Amino acid sequence: MRKVVLSMFQSLDGYVEGLGGQFVGPKWSDDLDRWTQEMIQRFDTLVYGSVSFRQMAAYWPAAEADGQAPTPHRELARFMNRTRKIVFSRNFDIASTWENSERAASEPGSVLSEEKARAGRDLVVFAGARMAQSAMRAGVVDEWSLLTLPVFFGGGTRLFVDHQLAGDLRLVEVRPMDTGAVLTRYVRS
Repeated sequence: MRKVVLSMFQSLDGYVEGLGGQFVGPKWSDDLDRWTQEMIQRFDTLVYGSVSFRQMAAYWPAAEADGQAPTPHRELARFMNRTRKIVFSRNFDIASTWENSERAASEPGSVLSEEKARAGRDLVVFAGARMAQSAMRAGVVDEWSLLTLPVFFGGGTRLFVDHQLAGDLRLVEVRPMDTGAVLTRYVRS
């Protein structure tokens, strides 16, 4: 059975978006390149809410064609562009916005539960605090992969708000990165 993995960047003070809702990502490095290669091998479906989807769709198609970008960055862009994407949106037409994208027909709990039962590699909720919170509230997240950045945002959007989860998790990986970020992965016990 496929797993739903919530994979997000967060600041040391616990925010996944900055004060204005802006995305603040990690510094690119050799360790981050290795981590993204692992992601490319593990996942075959990206899961988004409409806001994060629009941001990603505005960035990744051009990134793949950027001849000045390092090879690992272009490989990640190729993965982002060619991989199947499920977008949760009530009124956002994504048909021609980004290749291999489809709008989810119903709520995250039912769609992701059905997806978990299909053949294939794991699914990843890769961006979007509201989408991640919806998936957690629906109880479909099997693994939390958090890259904690060595920075304080001082405010913004927190990931773990109104998630209604309770229970123990099992730590399966802790990996310091060459930028000072730390990757932690937890699964349900």
